[in-house]
Amino acid sequence: MSHPAASISATEAFFASPEQAHFARQWTAGYVDELRNPGGMEEYPLSNAQALKLRKLFEETAEQRGTKFTFGEDEESPPTLASPWQLRMTMRRGTALIDLEASWTPSWRMRWARRGLSGANATLAEVPTFDCGGDLADYTYDTVPNRVKQIVRNQQHWARVDSVRGRAGKVDRLVPIIADGDSGHGNSTATMKMVKLFLEAGVAGIHIDDMQSGEKNFSVGSLTHVMVPTSEHIRRLLSAKLQMDISGSHCVLIARTDSESASRITSTIDPADRPFILGRTNLSLPSLSKVLSGSKTTGADRLAEETAWEEASNLTTLDQAVAAILSGAELEEWKSATAGLNTSDALAKAHELGMKVVWDAEGCRNLRGWYRYKGGIDAAIARSIAFAPYSDMLWSCAPGYNFDEIVKFEKAVHAAVPGKWLGYNWSFGYFTGLVKAVGDLGFIWQFNPMAGFTASGVGLSRFAKEMHEQGMLAYRNMIAEGLREGVSVLGWYPDAGSLTDRLTDAVQ
Repeated sequence: MSHPAASISATEAFFASPEQAHFARQWTAGYVDELRNPGGMEEYPLSNAQALKLRKLFEETAEQRGTKFTFGEDEESPPTLASPWQLRMTMRRGTALIDLEASWTPSWRMRWARRGLSGANATLAEVPTFDCGGDLADYTYDTVPNRVKQIVRNQQHWARVDSVRGRAGKVDRLVPIIADGDSGHGNSTATMKMVKLFLEAGVAGIHIDDMQSGEKNFSVGSLTHVMVPTSEHIRRLLSAKLQMDISGSHCVLIARTDSESASRITSTIDPADRPFILGRTNLSLPSLSKVLSGSKTTGADRLAEETAWEEASNLTTLDQAVAAILSGAELEEWKSATAGLNTSDALAKAHELGMKVVWDAEGCRNLRGWYRYKGGIDAAIARSIAFAPYSDMLWSCAPGYNFDEIVKFEKAVHAAVPGKWLGYNWSFGYFTGLVKAVGDLGFIWQFNPMAGFTASGVGLSRFAKEMHEQGMLAYRNMIAEGLREGVSVLGWYPDAGSLTDRLTDAVQ
């Protein structure tokens, strides 16, 4: 039964809206209506308003063949207590964006200053244990939503300050926030609960990646990311979208793939992953897991050991192994007979056809059971195209800058999904000309996710050194420079005080 103030027809109209019509839903309006809370379709108006603002920005950017460039923040007040350069970026670009990472919290600042740690080692996830750690999503799913909520409340506070100080409308304090949903933090219901918290906090967009949560290694080169099957990530995206539909939300859903730098995958079950599953063609060696079970190596030595085993085992995909023994009509017959089959079924079909193909994926599994995966730009293209019907924007997390691969990605994706919004990350530095070149290809959102975090660490390091050498003179000079540059944080006391005075004056 439809709830009061909500109806199946209203939900159908929502599904058919320009913002939503492209999405490949697996449920009906009536199904969603039964899952909705009483009281109407739009459950989180602030998040919805921010999402529509973000969508408008992306739509205009796409129409103009432009790009929006921004950086990640680790502070709770980025759009408000900002430098004029940041506010100028906001005004020039229409709206600046914040890409929020869970491990980027302001709490690390004092630890960094006292202990002289690098910015990466000093990141502090706001979890109950307050343990420092890397980007492993090893925190509860309310961690990032809570940070979003803090930022949004700060934005609202300074919007009220602007109103009291006669500055209302001069700067848009409610900058849309795009938040990191990591790998969804669990099964479908966990992902839905995480999304619900994000919407409640006021987020405008969420990106979710296709990695196995917690399976990263930061010291062994290529063995850095473990993928989940393509179909599993689609379920994550569908879970997120279902919660958005239940909440009547236009929140922007970004499908991220880390397959460019992946070397492992959890399962070979999905036929879509068959072109990238590697198996050994030399069966004379012990399996990789048997080799590693008796090894004491770690880090780079472990990588070298695995690489040596792989080279001796002659890794290929199943289709490459078949192409090595078949050609012409026989090869085409094989392709036709195994279309849509995963590696296990395709290998069984080969044996059924009497083919003497030697190929084994099981022997390539590491000690955690993960299969060998052929990551790279082709994998990223295939996955992005598969994710396109279930997302608003596609982002392949680039491990480094390669313009030829960027061009290849854009051409292939837009050939399959014309006009699809694309994002690109500059985690390893950028130059203005390159940002424009990538934008000209059709990447409407570009960002340096670590820039805010890094800038804070570098700035604090320099100030700590000057303070040690010059004493309070360093502080005085910093204040003087900030005043000349119009840094608004220096006026926080009278600004915040004006709002407080207005509140207390009303009850005297």
